[in-house]
Amino acid sequence: MSTDLARIIAEAYRWQRRLGNAVTALPHCHVVTNPAFPDVWDANHIDEVTAETPDEIDAVFAALGTAFANTSWRVVHTDRFTPDAFLARLALADFAERPTTIKMALEGELTDRGADVELRPVASDDDWKALLELIRADHAEGRKTGGLDLSPEFSASMAASFRAKSPAYQFHLTMKNGVPVAYGAFVAAPNGAGMIEDLFTAPSARREGVATGMIAAFADRLRAVGCKPIFLGALATERPKSLYARLGFRPVTLTRAWVRLEAPD
Repeated sequence: MSTDLARIIAEAYRWQRRLGNAVTALPHCHVVTNPAFPDVWDANHIDEVTAETPDEIDAVFAALGTAFANTSWRVVHTDRFTPDAFLARLALADFAERPTTIKMALEGELTDRGADVELRPVASDDDWKALLELIRADHAEGRKTGGLDLSPEFSASMAASFRAKSPAYQFHLTMKNGVPVAYGAFVAAPNGAGMIEDLFTAPSARREGVATGMIAAFADRLRAVGCKPIFLGALATERPKSLYARLGFRPVTLTRAWVRLEAPD
C-alpha cells in the first residue's frame, strides 16, 4: 500500500474527528475543541502534529495546557506522519497509548455480503434515543473502550457529540423485528475517501451477518457516489479485525490516541 493511500486515509479520519467541533490551526498542530463535551476525546484533542525540534514540541505541549483547561484530559491523536521525536516526548511525559487502530482499505469486491439488513437513518429524537441505548450497551461491554468504566452521562455526551456531526456524518440503526440491534455510520470525505466507522452490534444479534450486512450496504452507498478508497478502522486488540480482513479489507496504516489524566489542583 502506498504512502499516498495512507495520507488520504489519515486526512479523511482527521476530518471526520473534527466534524461538529471548533478547529484552530497552529504552526505545528491543529487544536480541536468542544467545551460542551469536555470528556469526549474525539471532540477535544490535538492532531496533525508536525513538531520535531524541542522548541516546536514545547509549543504543542503548551497548546495542550491552554486549550484544555476545562477538562482533566490531555489527548493527542497520531498517525504515521507524526514525527518520532514528538511520539518519544509523549511517552516521556507519561501519556498512555490507547489500543492502536488499524486502518483497512477495501480491495475489490467484498467476499461476503452478510445478512439483508434493514437500515434506518438516525434522524428523529426517538432515533437518537435508540442510538444512545446501544452506545450505553457498547460502553458497558467495554471491548472498544479498553475496559474504561464509562458512566451513563459519558455515553450521553458521546451520543450528543455524534449528533453534532450530523447530517454530514450519517448514523444508521439496523432494525430486527422493529427493534434496533446495531448501529454504524458512513461518510464521503472531501478528499474522496469513503469511511465506515463506529460499528456496534448488540450481543443478541451477533453471528447473524448483521455487521457484514451493514458494511456491504454502506460500501454500496459510498461507491455509488464515487468514493475511493473505502476504508474502516479496526482495534488491534479486538476480533473484528479478522472479519474485516476476510471481507477483503487490507491493512494500510495505524492511528493512535495518547491520553493523560491531569491531577486536580
